[in-house]
Amino acid sequence: MDASDAISYFKDISAFLKALKTVAPQSNLFHIHRHEDAPETHSEETQLFRTNTFSVSLLTDGEATYKIGMREYSMKPGSFYFMSPQQLRYYKKIKPWKGYVFVFSEEFIRLFSGSSIYTEYPFFKLDANVQLQLNKEQLADLIPLLEEMHAHYTGAETDKLKYIFHYMSLVLLNARKWYAEQHAAVPETDKPATLSKLFDDLLEKHFFEIASQHADKLLSVSDFAAQLNVSANYLSDTVKKETGKTPTQIIKERTILEAKSLLRNTRLTVSEVAYFLLFDDPSYFAKYFKAATGVSPSDFKDQK
Repeated sequence: MDASDAISYFKDISAFLKALKTVAPQSNLFHIHRHEDAPETHSEETQLFRTNTFSVSLLTDGEATYKIGMREYSMKPGSFYFMSPQQLRYYKKIKPWKGYVFVFSEEFIRLFSGSSIYTEYPFFKLDANVQLQLNKEQLADLIPLLEEMHAHYTGAETDKLKYIFHYMSLVLLNARKWYAEQHAAVPETDKPATLSKLFDDLLEKHFFEIASQHADKLLSVSDFAAQLNVSANYLSDTVKKETGKTPTQIIKERTILEAKSLLRNTRLTVSEVAYFLLFDDPSYFAKYFKAATGVSPSDFKDQK
């Protein structure tokens, strides 16, 4: 499957794991399983997708390539990584996996904590490097905690979600300590790269808001610049130098990618897709789409 063809959206843990053809969850609050316990149907490669769940995964063996947010990662034994709801994701399994993965909802956090998970744990922020590479001592500290989480999850005790939350907190607190050791603050000389990443993160957040129908307009370069407290010209110049593309080009590419997903993966009409993506005029959307792709949105929707 071509990872650039479309973006799928999974509204909860059940929909997410069903799409990956892996272990079915007990609820939409929390799920954990060992990678090696996944059935043979488990997807070896995904298309780009987004889900409203948090995911944390440890590889003790195996290999994969991952796209999380706007970064690409190479996963190998000892890789420990974190994904949040707003991030685009894609993976391709290269060698069979062993280890653990757990998935949880924001509602699960709210049941037991009033703190913001984004404030508490920096690796869930959109601009974060989400991968840690753990050594033998760190793995020795982490794996027993994951085993306890798994044991409680598969058990029958009444308060098992409370136990799971506390063990998960220990996992994340350790990860926060290791994250601080492995990922220092960005130096002043890297401010242009930081601005470019912040623009990417705001763009992904914006499309998440569009997908969840919490946006009222398609943001322009000026809108993003205002959020970043810089001028539109400065943002354009900086992003162009860092990426080779202007913010306008990047916004258009993301809009077209989102449009392709809706046209190919939903029953929405072309006009409904236009309005979903906050275009005021479906005919303008059709011209916009055809200028970028060479085909009309209706022809693209009809392609098999």
